[in-house]
Amino acid sequence: MKHFFSTFLLTTMLIGSVIAQPFAIGSRTVTLNDPARNNRAIGCQIYYPAASAGNNAPLANGVFPVIVVGHGFSMNVGAYENWWSEFVPEGYIFVLPTTEVGPIPFPSHPNFGLDLAFAAAELQDWGSDPNSDFFGKVAPRTGLMGHSMGGGCSFLAAENNPLIDCVLGLAPAETNTSAIAAAANVTAPTMILWGTEDEVTPEASHALAIFNSSGATCKNYIRIDQGAHCFFADYNFFCATGEMNIGTLTREEQHQVSFSLAHPFFDYFLKDECDAYDDLQVEIATNPELGTNILSCSNTAPVIADNAGTLESDQQTNYQWYLNGNEIQGADQQTFVYSQAGTYQVGSINLGNCPVLSNEITVQITGIIEPNLNLTLRPIGVSVSSSETLKNVQLDWFDVSGRLFEQSTISVLPANETLFLPKPSYEGLKLLRLQSNEVIKTWRLF
Repeated sequence: MKHFFSTFLLTTMLIGSVIAQPFAIGSRTVTLNDPARNNRAIGCQIYYPAASAGNNAPLANGVFPVIVVGHGFSMNVGAYENWWSEFVPEGYIFVLPTTEVGPIPFPSHPNFGLDLAFAAAELQDWGSDPNSDFFGKVAPRTGLMGHSMGGGCSFLAAENNPLIDCVLGLAPAETNTSAIAAAANVTAPTMILWGTEDEVTPEASHALAIFNSSGATCKNYIRIDQGAHCFFADYNFFCATGEMNIGTLTREEQHQVSFSLAHPFFDYFLKDECDAYDDLQVEIATNPELGTNILSCSNTAPVIADNAGTLESDQQTNYQWYLNGNEIQGADQQTFVYSQAGTYQVGSINLGNCPVLSNEITVQITGIIEPNLNLTLRPIGVSVSSSETLKNVQLDWFDVSGRLFEQSTISVLPANETLFLPKPSYEGLKLLRLQSNEVIKTWRLF
C-alpha cells in the first residue's frame, strides 16, 4: 500500500492533463473483432477529445478516461448525442457499440453485454499500442453507462470485470440473461437514475431490483421526480412509441438533472477529482428535481488518537500517515510511533482512488532529546550543523509574510558536518525553516 498513494498521485497528474477544456469532438466509425467469439464483428461509434472537430480528426493532447455506452432496445446510438456532446468536450472518450439494436432480429442481451465489455478492454489496449492513434491517450479508467436494455446489459458487462471503475444505469431494464443476477457480482461503484413517471420499465422489477441486487459497497439509487424513461436520451421514434407518457419534466430538464449527477460521479471515479465526491453529495441533497433516494455510498474519514506516543487509527482497509501535510515514507500501518513535533493525519482510500484524511493531531515533543542545531551567519550565507544525523532535510526560505520564495532538499545531513547555504537574493528580513524526520526549526535572519 505504501506505493499506492504515490501511484495515485502520478495517475492523477496524468489524468489532470485533460483540464484544458473544452475540447473539440472527433469521431470515428470502427469495427472491433472479438477472437473469443469467432472474431465477432462489433461496430462502434467513437467520440473523443480532438485537436479539431471532425471525422477521423487527430486526438487532442492529454490522456482521457473511457465511457462505454449501451443503447436502449431499438434505439440507434445517435439518440445519445446529448451525452457525448456534454462529456467529450470535458475530456472523456465515448464508445458506443452499434450491435444488437433490434427489433428484428431480437437482440441477444448476453452478446451485447460481451460487446460492451470487449469494447472497454479494446480501448485500454489501444492506449498501450504504439501502432494505435490512441496510444498514450487513454487513461487507465473505464466506466460503463447504459440506458434501458443497454443499462441492464451494462451490468452483464461489469459482472466480475476488474477493468470497470464505475457503472451508471439510466432506467436499466432486466435482461435475459438476468441483469438482476449479474448485479450481485458487480462491485464497481454504481449509480442508478430512474424517472418517477417511467412507463416502460416498472421500478420494482427493473431498476430497483438491479440496485438491490448489486454487490457494490458504494451504490446510490436516485429518483428523478417526474422524469420519463425515454428522456434520458434524445428523441427516438421507437422509444417514444413505447412510452406514451412524455413526463412532466421536459427532455432538456431531465438531461440537465442527469448531467448534474453524472458529472461529479464520473469526475470522481474516472478522473480522480477528489472534490467531486462532496459535489455529488451536495447535488443529491439539494437538487429540487430529485425524489426519494436510496444512498449507500459513504466515504467516512479515519479517526486517530494519541496513545502515549503512538498514533492509532480506527480500522480501515489501508493507511498512509502524514506529517505537516507530507507523506511519511513507509508509514502505512494502523499505528505510527512519532518522534518529532508537528501535525499528523492518516489517509485512507475507501472509494475510487482518492484518499480521505483523518482529524489532525498536533504533537509537541516532551521527554525526547531533539538534535541540537547550530546556525552561523556568514558574509554571503549561513552555515548549519546538527549534533545528530538528519534525514530527508528540507530547507525553506520565506519572507516575513510567510511567502515561500526558495526551497532545497538533501537526503542526509551527517552529524557535526556543516551545510553552507548561500544568502538568497531576496532583500529584507527572511525566515529559514529546516525540517527533517527528526526536527523542525525556524530562524529569523538578515
